[in-house]
Amino acid sequence: MRKFSTSVTLMFRELPALERFAAARNAGFDKVEIQVLEAGPADMARETGQAGVSVLLLNVGMGDFLTGGPGLIGTPGREAEFVLELGKAFDVARALDIPLVHLGPARIPDGMTRETCLATLKKNIAAAVLASKNSSVTLLVEPLNTADMPNVLLRNIDETAAMIRTEFAGKIWLMFDIYHVARNGQNVLETFRRNRDLVKHVQFSDVPGRHEPGTGSLDFEFLFAGIEAEGYAGFFGAEYMPSRPTAETLGWLKTLGGRQ
Repeated sequence: MRKFSTSVTLMFRELPALERFAAARNAGFDKVEIQVLEAGPADMARETGQAGVSVLLLNVGMGDFLTGGPGLIGTPGREAEFVLELGKAFDVARALDIPLVHLGPARIPDGMTRETCLATLKKNIAAAVLASKNSSVTLLVEPLNTADMPNVLLRNIDETAAMIRTEFAGKIWLMFDIYHVARNGQNVLETFRRNRDLVKHVQFSDVPGRHEPGTGSLDFEFLFAGIEAEGYAGFFGAEYMPSRPTAETLGWLKTLGGRQ
């Protein structure tokens, strides 16, 4: 049976943050993802335990990225802020036994060059690798797309994979987001095949709009089956913005091979 996780940051937002864990479980998910921390680890541990779900993935704090700013990981001068957020994420990952930690996205600030920001990003990745040395977490980076974010720092999955292979082999891995790859105009399956060796997690939403499957142009059964044919046996993470109340958008969970 195909395995799905769900974002409790983008989805189930009709409910307060701590109630989303039970809602996710009632909808058929036993793994959730947290892109933005909205509660303390003790409260989340209690609610996930009561709901019978576990957290699969956590993002390191992104600073001002979600409000249009450059974020932390690739912004010169914000290294101390990144390290602080990294420590918070590792504390939560330990408390909730979270296996995957995404190091966060970045934009290129006005007046700075991409090369300077990439150097900062690599410095911060190295700090994260060192900080995770005695941890069991798997560190991920995720290229986004230039159609939605023209000034995004990590903007191409092949380029990012080359950076990992050259400078961080065996230390960090790729999060493969079907939406961002397709939005960049790349062939999803061909791009996945080229980078299969680095992919530790797959996320999805439809194109365009970033809503649930069936609202756009992507054939998810074809894509999921093709990814699985390459040996991927991990979770597919639903990370979309529901076009209606979340529970009304989950018909795909049954038709695409989930638990509902």
